[in-house]
Amino acid sequence: MAGDISVTERAVLGTDANQRGAAPAWPGLGHTIHRYGRVSVVTSPAGAAAPPAPEPGDTDGLTEVERLGLGALRLRESAGYRAAKRRRPRHAEVWDMPDCTTIVPTPTPTFSAGAADATAPAPTSSYLEGTVAVGIVIVQGPTPDLQFSNDEILKVVAEVQNGLSFYATTNPLAGISFSYDIQDVAVTVPADPNAGDLEALWRNPAMAAIGYSADFAGVGAYVEDLRGRFGTRWTYCGFFTKYPLSHFAYASIGGPRLVMQYANDGWGPDNIDRVFAHETGHIFGCPDEYATSKCDCGGSWGRFGLANGNCENCAGGGGVPCLMKGNTFEVCEFTPAHLGWAPQLLVRNYGYVAGGWRVDKHPRFLADITGDKRLDIVGFGDAGVWVSPGHSDGQFETPRLSVNNFGYVAGGWRVEKHPRFLADITGDGKADIVGFGDAGAWVAVSNGDSTFQPMKLAINNFGYNAGGWRVEKHPRFLADITGDGKADIVGFGDAGAWVAVSNGDGTFQPMKLAINNFGYNAGGWRVEQHPRFLADITGDGKADIIGFGNDGVWIALSNGDGTFQPMNLAINNFGYNAGGWRVEKHPRFLADTTGDGKADIVGFGDAGTWVAVSNGDGTFQPMALVINNFGYNAGGWRVEKHPRFLADTTGDGRADVVGCGDAGVWVSRSLGGGQFDAPGRVIANFGYDAGGWRVDQHPRFVANITGDNRADVLGFGDAGVWVHRT
Repeated sequence: MAGDISVTERAVLGTDANQRGAAPAWPGLGHTIHRYGRVSVVTSPAGAAAPPAPEPGDTDGLTEVERLGLGALRLRESAGYRAAKRRRPRHAEVWDMPDCTTIVPTPTPTFSAGAADATAPAPTSSYLEGTVAVGIVIVQGPTPDLQFSNDEILKVVAEVQNGLSFYATTNPLAGISFSYDIQDVAVTVPADPNAGDLEALWRNPAMAAIGYSADFAGVGAYVEDLRGRFGTRWTYCGFFTKYPLSHFAYASIGGPRLVMQYANDGWGPDNIDRVFAHETGHIFGCPDEYATSKCDCGGSWGRFGLANGNCENCAGGGGVPCLMKGNTFEVCEFTPAHLGWAPQLLVRNYGYVAGGWRVDKHPRFLADITGDKRLDIVGFGDAGVWVSPGHSDGQFETPRLSVNNFGYVAGGWRVEKHPRFLADITGDGKADIVGFGDAGAWVAVSNGDSTFQPMKLAINNFGYNAGGWRVEKHPRFLADITGDGKADIVGFGDAGAWVAVSNGDGTFQPMKLAINNFGYNAGGWRVEQHPRFLADITGDGKADIIGFGNDGVWIALSNGDGTFQPMNLAINNFGYNAGGWRVEKHPRFLADTTGDGKADIVGFGDAGTWVAVSNGDGTFQPMALVINNFGYNAGGWRVEKHPRFLADTTGDGRADVVGCGDAGVWVSRSLGGGQFDAPGRVIANFGYDAGGWRVDQHPRFVANITGDNRADVLGFGDAGVWVHRT
């Protein structure tokens, strides 16, 4: 590991000294994230043995830029550098400077006189995806206090490399790769703290020294030359100096330059990486989020014109940790969109057009079938079960047929007759297939390598013919009701709730009637009126029964042995009569919104989002309206148009509200204690209008696909599988 970036990086020696165009691919290695002439810094897959590849050395006749790039990586790999990052000063503190995009006004670009149809140059940094040219310009003055030692120059290059590695590895799907020019420029102008333009004092002679006009237009010409020379999509430069500045670090929104003082004010040189990354955020459209910048939660920022929803001055709880707010390598849910990170098409299959997948024929799931803590795609197609294992970078493998059954043609399985699930029934951390067919419950146990053992009939009940179970009458679930880590079958039949406890080997104990209620006849429960769930509301690791009946919310706590305590009415609301809640209008969920390990009730009613926090003993706190949005009237949300989810998007252990509305994806972050932040739009896609997504055509999920504890958005669109990393 280099620095404090949690991805292995490796130097490779290529042959293209001009580093032009797309980054080279190295077999067995990952993505090229930095290029210094022939020297590339490439990610290496976690746990993979280093494959043969030419590594640069001191005898390879390296240029100065190549030597600095390689030296920067070696410095970042050193024990001393890594220790300095572990004890970096003022870690996690909120930035305390003024707004660093307006404190020093960006000069107005000037264009040379010419033909009447002359146009302004193309944008230099509209969004952070693809290839980027970076000029590092180190400006030295005539006196020792204005000069850099060789070690300090290497330190600057290493800090820039560390800061930009954060961006390239945080969202590998964006294909970010930086190509560098490094200029060490000596100017003769003395320092003058009283100069009218402290930047122009040294910048203009520096630009002249490297062959450009001695003004701000020279900066624009320089970065454009870099773009042309390296063949990149975007370009910008960073000036480093010891000359006096009116502010120690600042940047232009949208580029083309940022400026930093080596001393880095009270943050010190060991934080150059994070300050440089913060200023680079401005280059690509991000606003400041810390209080002293005088930010607000409005505005239209970045590629998609989204608001500044994590501004410390107005976000609930002061917002969450984010590089644009403080000294951390974290991003909030708004910053990815400000940077312009768009959903990526990762698999050209499983889609409405790409593969011909249909909601009413082909269920699709996300589940960890290999035990690597990352979610895989599992789709029940015509020919059987198709799988695409997930990787740590968010990518998925090409679909392959894993089981030639459980499919529309292969086995004759029907959505309206035969529910299918992915759940770990053996306790080995790998999701298995459980399907309720005509003859009963069929199981295919995962082998852990994306294949499954031959399917077998585990119980000759719970089926369409075996037991007379119907989708429109008898919900069935897989949930661990005993606390042993193995999913059990719970079915709500005519006579009540039936249970078959897992034996842990792909078989189940004989089914038994656990409660003579919650059933079609026993209690008069109806699918179209009375949602039922299995969730742990006490925090003991055992799933309990929660049913939304006529009179409100009924619960039956698990005893841990396949039986349940007598049902009782926990809340006289959220029900068909008690509150007027309707399945076709008012989705209800069970999710841990407080981070205490106990599932709470979240309901999307007419007036907005209601929450009843679990007390942990089978009772709930009084329901409260926590968000006046995401509701049938409050926001105009519709079940048939606008999917809503509960998922942890920040990694704090609390479920947030995520809704796919007309204009895209909206998030309301849990603040704990049953409270939520105001909704903010974080993705301008996956919506009814924004992207043209339809509930009856395009399933969407909000789930942690990479194992980083933060939920991502994945959608099965027309062209295939789209993913937006949080």
